[in-house]
Amino acid sequence: TGATAAVAAREAGVRGAPTIVLAAAATAAGFLVLAGSPVPMVRNFGILLVAGIVIALVVALTFGVAVQALAERRAPRRFAGLGALGSEVGAAWRGAGEIITGSRAWCALVRGSGRAARATLRGALARPALTLALAAMLAVAGWALDPVTRVESDIQRLVPQDLRALSDLQDLQRVSGVGGEVTVLVEGANLTDPKVVTWMTGYQRRILRELRYSEKAGCGRSDLCPAFSLPDLFTTKASLSSRERVEGLLDAVPVYFSQNVIAPDRRTAALSFGLRLMPLERQLQVLDTMERRLDPPAGVRARLAGLPVLAAQANDRIASPWRRLFTMLIGLLLVAAVLLAALRSLRRTLLPLIPIVLATGWAALAVFVTRIPLNPLSVMLSALVIAIATEFSVLLSERYRAERDAGNAPDEALRRTYRSTGRAVAASGATAIAGFAVLTVSDIRMLRDFGIVTVLDLVVALVGVLIVLPAVLVMAEGAARAPRALRRRPATAPGSRLPSP
Repeated sequence: TGATAAVAAREAGVRGAPTIVLAAAATAAGFLVLAGSPVPMVRNFGILLVAGIVIALVVALTFGVAVQALAERRAPRRFAGLGALGSEVGAAWRGAGEIITGSRAWCALVRGSGRAARATLRGALARPALTLALAAMLAVAGWALDPVTRVESDIQRLVPQDLRALSDLQDLQRVSGVGGEVTVLVEGANLTDPKVVTWMTGYQRRILRELRYSEKAGCGRSDLCPAFSLPDLFTTKASLSSRERVEGLLDAVPVYFSQNVIAPDRRTAALSFGLRLMPLERQLQVLDTMERRLDPPAGVRARLAGLPVLAAQANDRIASPWRRLFTMLIGLLLVAAVLLAALRSLRRTLLPLIPIVLATGWAALAVFVTRIPLNPLSVMLSALVIAIATEFSVLLSERYRAERDAGNAPDEALRRTYRSTGRAVAASGATAIAGFAVLTVSDIRMLRDFGIVTVLDLVVALVGVLIVLPAVLVMAEGAARAPRALRRRPATAPGSRLPSP
């Protein structure tokens, strides 16, 4: 009846809500680490994911339960036509499903995946130590190889090739030899001192020579080219003979012209260079060379400025293997903190956490083996792997605990867990993978590669957790039984002799 359905839906919600809330909170904690990314796009993506989890949780616990209850009730007569239409749509949907599921390819896929899943589960139950050892070896290999995975940072390859702005930028470089500009910002109280201008001229000459620029070849073969700067106003020794000559020449130049190289108060000057289009890691090398060669006179400060500097430094921070490792560790710590605060048991916290930790290594190994380059978006995917693996692992481990509390043996508890929650986890993982798979058809390479790497990582995380978690749970059962067995073993009577070996 409708009342019975409502009561059943309410009881199901009450029983499942704590585990669902825990999984959602731990998953959100894994995503929250993205909020610390130096890239605004990645930072906003992480915040959006956390907000989406909160909204989805509220909807599932309210609207979802209501829909389940209403689905069992009889529709009022005034909705009879709508119900008939719904029945027709449902029949059509079932017919389409029968066509698909009745095909030989689908049946073969289902049989093959089912056999593989059962064989894998039997192997994990029969040899849990071997399963964990192999999983750990693969994870360690992934962590070791992650630093050598290439990160694509060439903006010309990451954006659509038919983008008008890109073609215009490439045309600009073909005509002028440069695609951007970097500035050495010089600050001081005495910038009109001839020694300061002479230093700027010498620095410009030295850095251009070091980066293979020559007036004869022009900008074609050099990463750096000269641009209009303060030293260009002083081309003779006489113009730099005294401070008065320098100030007099600056006074004679129109303000609209001189303000491009020196501020009206003459405390800030610009030494500009043209920069070719190049990958951001190469661009950072050029900028590091420029910065190392800065040796301003006493009382003068000099630093690099400009959009190329910001872009190269941001890419260096997100592409750094150490930063990726730090992000992964912070994500794991946040997840562990949420689980420990909610479960108040170190053992219950560690059990689902082991597959989560290993999943980060598996994902890194999969990316290395497939040779798919990372980019500013996909380089932070360890947080996504942690978050998704957390959801799977927490739901399965908590359902297993409930089955054990109900009196089921470990093997039977695992089978019941995988027959119920395991199917739901697999369906949830499949929908998440399908959602990200849409990005693989994007004409923007950065989004396309992000989609490919995400799908690959999620598949590895889902399959890995489903395989490794049973081994972890079985080994934990054995470890828990050993101390109890020792406590139950009768003590040797005083004076009795131990059997000789």
